[in-house]
Amino acid sequence: MILFNLDLETCSNCNRRCPTCIRNSHPDREVANPWFEFNYLPEETIYQAIEDAQKLEMFGGTVCLNHYNEPLMDSRITEIVKNIKKNFALKELYFHTNGDFMTEEIAAKLDGYLDRIVITLYMENPVKAQRNEWVKSLFKTTNVVTITNSVHVPTHYSPGYPVKELAEQHRMHTCLEPSMRIVINHRRQYLFCCDDFNGNFGLGTYPETSMKDHWKKKMEMQDFLLVPGGRMKFEHCKNCPRT
Repeated sequence: MILFNLDLETCSNCNRRCPTCIRNSHPDREVANPWFEFNYLPEETIYQAIEDAQKLEMFGGTVCLNHYNEPLMDSRITEIVKNIKKNFALKELYFHTNGDFMTEEIAAKLDGYLDRIVITLYMENPVKAQRNEWVKSLFKTTNVVTITNSVHVPTHYSPGYPVKELAEQHRMHTCLEPSMRIVINHRRQYLFCCDDFNGNFGLGTYPETSMKDHWKKKMEMQDFLLVPGGRMKFEHCKNCPRT
């Protein structure tokens, strides 16, 4: 049985402008605009989504509280983490962050409530090395994973990558990415995978489309991608540069 994780994009914004991030490289800036304004996934939607996920036997028990956003830009994040930890029995609760907004006060509020925090440090040494030691020292219970040599993967519009050539190269490859998680962005849209920025697959919104119905439809689509050449079934997958 395939088990999925639940990814919830609690807010829209990010302070970084990494060129390889699809929110920055997407050619239609009108489409990308909502990610450059402060928009929030309602708290009641976050808790309801976790509750609904737990009703499905396919749920693996892991919740991630970010997607294309920077979670520490969500002023509610420490309370959201605390409420989830208190009210839901999960295998793991975590999020990824660039750590730019981390403070001793924020770390104290997250420590022990997050099971894991993944911090990617983008600055140069010696500041990076100093920052690495400092953020690790802030947490006594939460597992801290720091990434100091981040390698950006190509997305559909990444500058500096031969994305068209890569897409052609990988079109006959199978893909398991959609089965790994259910993603709900800050607009309540269901996303197909990590490279589905703005709901390219028309999978609807939560909770108007139930999580159970979404997963069923998504797995029917996933079946095509288990066959070599199945990417040709979907325009977005056909043009995907990822392996």
